[in-house]
Parts: sequence; structure tokens; C-alpha cells
Amino acid sequence: MARRTPERPSRRSTGSRRSTGTTRNRANGRRAPAPARTLTTATFGTVDLDAFESAITGGKPFLAKAALECGVLTRHALSTRFRLVHPGVYIAADAQPDTRDLIRAVHLWAPPDAVIAGWGAAKLHREKWYADRRCAVAVDLYSPRRLRSTPGVRVHVTARMPKAPDLSVVDGMIATSPARTAVDVGRWTRGVDERICAIDAVCNGSRTGLDAVAGAAGRMVGQHGVKTVIGLLASCDIGADSPQETMVRLWLERSDLPAPATQVVIFNRYGQKIATADLAYEKVKVAVFYDGEVHRSAEQSLFDDHVDAELRDMGWEVIRVVAGMLPKVVVNRIERAYDRNLLRYHL
Repeated sequence: MARRTPERPSRRSTGSRRSTGTTRNRANGRRAPAPARTLTTATFGTVDLDAFESAITGGKPFLAKAALECGVLTRHALSTRFRLVHPGVYIAADAQPDTRDLIRAVHLWAPPDAVIAGWGAAKLHREKWYADRRCAVAVDLYSPRRLRSTPGVRVHVTARMPKAPDLSVVDGMIATSPARTAVDVGRWTRGVDERICAIDAVCNGSRTGLDAVAGAAGRMVGQHGVKTVIGLLASCDIGADSPQETMVRLWLERSDLPAPATQVVIFNRYGQKIATADLAYEKVKVAVFYDGEVHRSAEQSLFDDHVDAELRDMGWEVIRVVAGMLPKVVVNRIERAYDRNLLRYHL
């Protein structure tokens, strides 16, 4: 009869005593943390069993082969308490994976020379507006060869795999660098304004300058969509905290008004910070704020009223933009405020 593999490694399999969490220090009688339980395997090298078990029970994706080889799970437990995400990659049956979990599952499934790209890489670089929604559909992956298809993964087969300095390692996962990611999402997004918003979002979240993006694009000359991205960089601004702010900025830049500054911090005469305007014309004291969902609460609305009153006492014109306002209406209101303060300050 075949011998059943234990769910947890035995003393013999780990080569160490099972951890009880602490050990007693004979010198002072205090309990000290027990050493981590490890196991050296032929396939996966040295494995931290405590961290591995914690990840599995915490609802994180894992390689079934590793769990079985380490003795962390039996085949019966694997088939009854976990579900398949990608070939060879499992997660707890009741787990609710977040976006980073989805990306890690793809990383575990993919061959070692594959690279997380697109919005998956953007999420790893802290982009906060698009990545969650896009990765729920599919995570992009660069590969030098065709891979067997699996749901939730979009494979880009290329002979021109990203190389340093266009690669980053985030939490042990190989992904395109922030600059390369900005180029990729820009060329894989449809619509001029949408592409600008996508590039702004990646650069703002990762604090990546447009010079770095231009450099990454320069190393990709000849690839589809790169020329278009290079032509759009002059219209991008990493200061935009949201795609909505990018759109308002583009409306203003396409009007008769000069280009506004982004993320302008406004202080009172005592040097105290009053607000950070999303867009502003400092010389004529016109501040523009885009108010999203968070500004609809009674508490935030009251705070905004206090900010507006103080700014107006300081001579600022305050324009607040909300979802649904027509571009023409927004631009017209800002133009009138700009003209009023031109006369007011004799500029």
C-alpha cells in the first residue's frame, strides 16, 4: 500500500523540530522566537515552511507541486479544500483574491523567462485607477515563445523581450519597469485622450518622470504603437492624481488659456498649508479642484466649504469640477475666473 504523505512535514522531512512558536533561553529564562522551519527540496531549493503554510492558509495562490513536495498538503486536501486558478496553481476554495493575488498566480504559472507587463505591472508599481479593473479581465505577460492558453492571461509573444533597464523585481515577481509599463499601457490603450490618461496614471502612481518614459520608448523603436506614445508625451503630466484631472487639464490646454500648473500647494500668509489645487494659475490666483466621490460626504463637503472660504479671503477664484460637467461649461467658467482676476490684479 502506498504510504500517505502527511499534510504537514514530519520531523524527518523537515530535519528540524516542529515549531511551538518559542524556545526558552536558559541564560535568562525568557522565551525567544523559535528558528524558522525550513526544508530543502530538489525542485524548489530551501523552503520556509512557516511562511509557505501561512500563505496557503491565508488564501494566497501557490504551486501545488511545491505544497505536495514539501508535505504541506496531501493530494486529498488539495483536491477538496482548494481550487485551480491556472495549471498547477491553486488557491483556497473560499478565497477572494485581490489584484496582486491574481498577478502572483500568473507569475507562478508562467515560465521563468516570462515578464509581467501592462496593467499587471502597473498595479505592482502602485497605479490606482485602471489596473484593478483591467487585471480582473486579464493579466498581460511577455513571453519569448507561445504558451498554452489559460483564462485570465493575455500572452504577448515577442522576440524582443524587455531587458535591463526595462525590468523590475517587485515582491519576487519580474515585471516591466515603471517607464516601460507606461509605454506599453499607452500603446495598448485606444483613443488619444485615454492613452494620455493611462500614461499619466502609471507615472503618477510610480513617481516616474516623462524623461524615463521617453528613454524606454527609445529602446522600443520599431514596435507597434511606440511612435504614437512618443508623440503623446508632450501632452502628459505626472502631476495628475486621477484620469479626471488629466481630462480637465487637456480641456484647458486645448482652449485659449495657458497651460495650468498641476498639484499646486497654496499657503496662507503665516506659511500654513490651506489646500493643494489639482490645477492652478498661480499668477492670477485661479484654483481648480476635481471633486470625486469622496467629496460628496457631508464631512468632506463641510471641509471643502471652509477651504473655499479661506482661499477666497486670500483673493483666489475657486472652481470645483464634478463628474458629468460638459467640457465647454468647465472651460468657460475657468476662463471667466481667469479674466476677472487679470483685471483685479492689473496683469
